[in-house]
Amino acid sequence: MRGRERPRRREREIVVQHIGAETLLYDEQSHRAYCLNASAAAVWRAADGERTMEGISAAASAELGVELSEELVRLALAQLRREGLMEALDENVAPAAISRRAALGRLGVAGAMLLPAVSAIVAPTAAQAYSGCVDCSNSAAQAARARRQQQLNQAAPRK
Repeated sequence: MRGRERPRRREREIVVQHIGAETLLYDEQSHRAYCLNASAAAVWRAADGERTMEGISAAASAELGVELSEELVRLALAQLRREGLMEALDENVAPAAISRRAALGRLGVAGAMLLPAVSAIVAPTAAQAYSGCVDCSNSAAQAARARRQQQLNQAAPRK
């Protein structure tokens, strides 16, 4: 049944931001942020629920400009599923069991740059991020400038 698998990225309650070659995803449910490298991001974008594994591999390869094997696509999808960034699997489809170590062994050092990477961090909620200071940026910057000036004055040779 694997040939009929059509993975779908999770789009509900996900905020997407592209920064350089990386893609940042923020999960509004779990308040976690994820950083996807170029290959993981290409797989995530290609997983639209319409494409098969071969289609995802072809679309991601075209986006990256380098061949991305189905094995690497499966590795990326496994990481994305583990972090809750993919829709639930059809019960008739078994997820692929592949490790980064096995993929790296097959690809070699040159292929290591293609290994998909999904890094997760816990992002603070709005209440946790609020510091209580209304105009922190100006007063903090003024204090830093004053400290810097004081240090320069103390370090300057006296005449």
